[in-house]
Amino acid sequence: MARKRLRAVLFGPQGSGKGTQGRMLADHFGVPLIGSGELFRAEIQEKTALGKLVKSYVSRGALVPDELVNAVVQKQLKAVAVDRGFLLDGYPRNVEQAESLDKVVKMNLALQIKISDDESLRRLLGRRQCSGCKTIFHIEDHQPAVEGVCDACGKALFKREDDDEEIIRARLQAYHFMTEPLASYYRQRGVLLAVKGEQSIASLYEELVRKVTKLGFVAK
Repeated sequence: MARKRLRAVLFGPQGSGKGTQGRMLADHFGVPLIGSGELFRAEIQEKTALGKLVKSYVSRGALVPDELVNAVVQKQLKAVAVDRGFLLDGYPRNVEQAESLDKVVKMNLALQIKISDDESLRRLLGRRQCSGCKTIFHIEDHQPAVEGVCDACGKALFKREDDDEEIIRARLQAYHFMTEPLASYYRQRGVLLAVKGEQSIASLYEELVRKVTKLGFVAK
């Protein structure tokens, strides 16, 4: 089987672990991770014109409009060598965005991580993030050695503003309506790989690496 570079999208409901898995997979396969969530937060923090628009939607749990998402993500895509591979996390968010993306570059893999709404709520309401290195912890599943302090860098942990039950439920409803149809879209194109996400971080990562490697994608 010919070895190929990963040009993939990664999607799943909030709390599915796609951010964590995306970072590990990108490192393993030697491709840049382009995460729409991190790009949005960077634009907001830098108080750019795009960032101010993004914040007006994110702060109330609403989906960012397609044209604004496209502008933020495509800005980053222009900065990477797409022929060397990349992994997109959080984009495309709907079939229309996927069709737009296909006109720019064809994806050769779509990874779907599946979890229940109840599990999504449990994970997100207990999530804590490092203010420094962005490492994720959980009040039940992955507690730091010292409460409120990151094991990796010693910075303070915080609860993200969007980890609010009302916001989470609104985003889950939007995910089922807007994003879940991506599974059918990419299945029809023969590039969908769906896995069950209600397992440990390590076992999910091992499953993904094994299955993606079996498809002929080259590691770094």
